[in-house]
Amino acid sequence: MKKFRLMSERLLRRAKALLAKTQTVGRLRLYGLSLLTLIMLISTISISMADAISFDATVDTARVSLDQVMQLTLTITGVSDNLDPVSLPVIDGFSAKYLGPSTSVSIVNGDYHSERSFIYNLFPNKAGQFQIPPISATIQGHTYSTKPISVEVFTSSAQAQAANSANTDQGQVPNTDSLKNKIVIKASVDSTDVYLNERVPLTIRLFISDVSVRDIQYPPQLDKQGIIVDDYEKPLQGSDVINGVKYDIYEFKTNIYPNQLGDLTLGPVQIQMNVLYKTGQTSPFGGDNSVFGADVFNNFFDSYAARPVTISSDPIKLHVSSLPPDNRPADFSGAIGKSFDFQASVSPLQVKAGDPLTLKMDIKGDGNFKDFKMPVFNAVGFKTYEPKIKNTGNEKTAELVIIPTSVNVKQVPAISFSYFDTSLKDYKTITQGPFAIQVTSPSPDQDFKAVGFTDISRGPVVVPTNQFSLGKLFIKIFKGFLKLTKSIWFWIGLGIVFVVGLAYFIWRKFQDRLENDPAFARRLKAVREAKKALKPAEGYIAAGKSKDFYALITKVLHDYLANKWHQSSAALTIEEISEKLKETKVDENSIGQIRNVFSQSDLVCFAGAACDADRMRADLKQTQDLIAQLQKFLK
Repeated sequence: MKKFRLMSERLLRRAKALLAKTQTVGRLRLYGLSLLTLIMLISTISISMADAISFDATVDTARVSLDQVMQLTLTITGVSDNLDPVSLPVIDGFSAKYLGPSTSVSIVNGDYHSERSFIYNLFPNKAGQFQIPPISATIQGHTYSTKPISVEVFTSSAQAQAANSANTDQGQVPNTDSLKNKIVIKASVDSTDVYLNERVPLTIRLFISDVSVRDIQYPPQLDKQGIIVDDYEKPLQGSDVINGVKYDIYEFKTNIYPNQLGDLTLGPVQIQMNVLYKTGQTSPFGGDNSVFGADVFNNFFDSYAARPVTISSDPIKLHVSSLPPDNRPADFSGAIGKSFDFQASVSPLQVKAGDPLTLKMDIKGDGNFKDFKMPVFNAVGFKTYEPKIKNTGNEKTAELVIIPTSVNVKQVPAISFSYFDTSLKDYKTITQGPFAIQVTSPSPDQDFKAVGFTDISRGPVVVPTNQFSLGKLFIKIFKGFLKLTKSIWFWIGLGIVFVVGLAYFIWRKFQDRLENDPAFARRLKAVREAKKALKPAEGYIAAGKSKDFYALITKVLHDYLANKWHQSSAALTIEEISEKLKETKVDENSIGQIRNVFSQSDLVCFAGAACDADRMRADLKQTQDLIAQLQKFLK
């Protein structure tokens, strides 16, 4: 960044010198402007690149013995350039050896990420507790440092294995205690002192490390006593390094609205998922393979099973207060938040008595839009109709028809909106208007007269006889209609109107069902979402990422069947899928193919089985064919 700043200053001085010496001012001004624009663009790009860079250190295990090796990985994210290996400082208790670099590219939630890693072996020299100090690296002119990592060295491998026993799942069924440091949920709010019905953003973060999970429950479960909960936003996925351990992080966001005064306990938040663990060796070659020096077949043929576990967060203590009664405006209708903006307008501004005006009101801001009412318009000299109110997230609008009943009306009175500002802890009122209007008398031959209006400035109005005849009007309309029916264009137009009306009726019924029947909506979008989700599969095959490929196709199958049956994907096991497919008369061959896909995925993802591109393409084709075939049975 310092280099770019020096370059900018040098180019700026040169541009100023040229502008001072030359007589062609206009041409050089253009040159100088272009030069400054280029400088700003380069600086902006360098700043954005610097902001995207991160530098982390991780170890494969924090507990080793003197006869073991610890692997240290330094990862630089956000840089695509070739970088030189990072020089390690002196690490007390260890000798280091550089193994080589590693490069990876990933796309998470539509964001492109590139990583450059440098891998080192650390050889313990003595037993005890040590700390890998912060490691610094200069990247694109900026210095980045990692966080220190605490490690422990034991004299024997048995001691290290005993210390790591809480972190290994081989041969053991996982439970909540054994997963305590591997899967963590943290729930947080912006403030714990809140007001009744205030909108409170809630963020839930799920941290997963060194354990294989699938079928994560969505949305998270939360006791709703004393609160109202909004729908959750689309989950975000990422990763972070905490104390040398890399965690996969899932973030869920929503809003809550406390509707109970006093001290309120929020949570704990609970998320259920399936954790995969080894059930034992099932080598097809029998008992003892010691003739090879080790049972080389067991690792490949290890069997995995899934166990549902529920992880809980710590509860959050909220104190819910009522709004202060002091200085409460008379028109306050329950709006709570901050940075509200209220706008109002009237149109047209010139009308005849009895003609309608449109009053529009718009409220935007950060707060609770669920409960408060829009400002009420009620003024002498106007007839008012029910407003049309629309609520879309952080905006609420109202549109109503008002009709001046007399030429004496000169303006639409001012209208105000009051709310409680949580940042100021006080009430605020925003006023719009008054709006000047011009009301003229209706022309003598004007047919329209607002029904039910009475000019308060005059006495009763006597309608002259023969001024209006309902019978004559009916005859005139009937004759006009008969004349229209003799034209072919009338019937064509009538047919078009009928077809358009019928199409709109069918479309509206379809949309209503989509909005009110979640099961129908999920069934309808199941195959479309499955096809869309399978698009990255070819990229994984080309890159040789077999684990990512099989994780993708099994997730697609899970989500497709969950949508078709209107169930949570986390609650579907392969046994339940098989039973449900049998009930829908799916043939045994297709069910067997589905089970083979899941079995192959477990072998690749969790047993480290190798798989070539041809096999992956065959499994992708089989998955696509299975989805197409299931469409015939799962309506």
